[in-house]
Amino acid sequence: MAIQDLLSLNFLVPFVANKLDFKRAIRGLRGMPRRLLLVGHKLAAGSVAINTLVTVSTETDAIERFGEGSMLLAMWRAAKANADLGLPIDCIAIAPGNTPISATTTIVIANTGGTVAVPGEVMLYIHGKRVSVGVTTSDTDATVATKLIAAIAAQPSLQVTAAAGTNPGEVKLTAKWGGPTGNSIDVRGAFYDDDRLPNGLTMTIPAMALGAVNPDVSPVIAAIGLSRPTEIVCPFLDSANLNLFETELAARWEANNMRDGMVVNAMRGTESEITTFLGGRNSPHVHTIATTKDVTNPWETAAMAGAAIESQASKDPAVPHTGIPLLGYVGPKPAQHWTIDQINNLLQAGASPLEIGQDSTGNLLRMVTNYTLSSAGAPDRSMAELCWLKTASYKRWFNVTEFQTKYRGYKLAQYITDPIPGQKIMTVPLAEEIMLGIYKTFMDAGLCQNMGYYKDTLLVEIDGANQKLKIIDQPVLVVQHYQTEITSEVVGGTV
Repeated sequence: MAIQDLLSLNFLVPFVANKLDFKRAIRGLRGMPRRLLLVGHKLAAGSVAINTLVTVSTETDAIERFGEGSMLLAMWRAAKANADLGLPIDCIAIAPGNTPISATTTIVIANTGGTVAVPGEVMLYIHGKRVSVGVTTSDTDATVATKLIAAIAAQPSLQVTAAAGTNPGEVKLTAKWGGPTGNSIDVRGAFYDDDRLPNGLTMTIPAMALGAVNPDVSPVIAAIGLSRPTEIVCPFLDSANLNLFETELAARWEANNMRDGMVVNAMRGTESEITTFLGGRNSPHVHTIATTKDVTNPWETAAMAGAAIESQASKDPAVPHTGIPLLGYVGPKPAQHWTIDQINNLLQAGASPLEIGQDSTGNLLRMVTNYTLSSAGAPDRSMAELCWLKTASYKRWFNVTEFQTKYRGYKLAQYITDPIPGQKIMTVPLAEEIMLGIYKTFMDAGLCQNMGYYKDTLLVEIDGANQKLKIIDQPVLVVQHYQTEITSEVVGGTV
């Protein structure tokens, strides 16, 4: 019997059978499903249920589900602006912590005289969004404050509310949700070089502060369930919540799970603050964008980065992220950004600083993970490069789906090396052929290299007693070009 029968040998009625088999319909590379998951706070006006996974594709749906001015809506907008076509965006609205406290600040407006000395413009920048009002010589500090309160109320996308303070000339801003994340909302009175307050008018703007009580991400992790978000944006930087996510991700990367996912977050601070934070982290499945003196909210920066990272990975996970712009990001003035020594220190500590342009735009520079030490405490960069993990994740997914789609229902033979054509028998030579074929496909795509080494180190074994095929391979990943060294030995005159 050269070819396997389609019909039973006991079926004697004249008949024509033609089986359709699509196992080999797709040749070459297949696209690994990728999904971006945003975790954040919604407003009471948002219709979505807490701790429920939803896919959101339009701004209209995002506004209706999360509420205008919410953290989660701002994250969705930031992600959508940086996501390629075809990248689904899932969201989970997290329940607030137990009696959380909202961050606040009180702006104090003062005149040198009773009224504004000359007419002009008064401006505020609230998480990068400009709020401005015109003032005249009849305005007092109290009327300027009233105008600003009205202007803030007229922009519902702002993530703060405004109210009169205790004293005339005061404007109290309050984050629209409770918890310490609100402390990171940037508020400033000037950003551009030509921002000028009218002569004699001053504004004192303390940083947002006093937000307290983090939520618990445990119900969020439960809500993710069997779904497979490949990049998760989490705005909460407290150790308790990060430990929960790191533990969940470590389990998802194991061979008995393989729902690989990673968390991206962002932290604004000084070099010391960020390196101290990273001193307590060591997960290869978390990457942290490090910023300083920027105006964009960290959760929006993380959402931009997550969308940009997954969009690149869907096209080619081995391409470095250097130069990928974060659309909508407003960074610090170039002179206020990290120095090259600070950038290097942060990269070594497991953070990913941005590249800041002359116009305060931001690009990804080099993406590393929080992983810096082996389990024995030795310096270790084996899982520090984000591209390596993204490429290895894709290679594993491809291996698994190749066997799942094309070689299910095969018999297993330990001693047959040359089966009759047409028989569905898995043998060592066939398994070697499959693995070498996959590797050739990855080499052609510029994801792997050195076929000779791969072939020499490939081990295939049949465990007939336990009905298992066992394979050990050593793929040589294509790495990233970050540095170039040129030594020019200059010769002057005649040679």
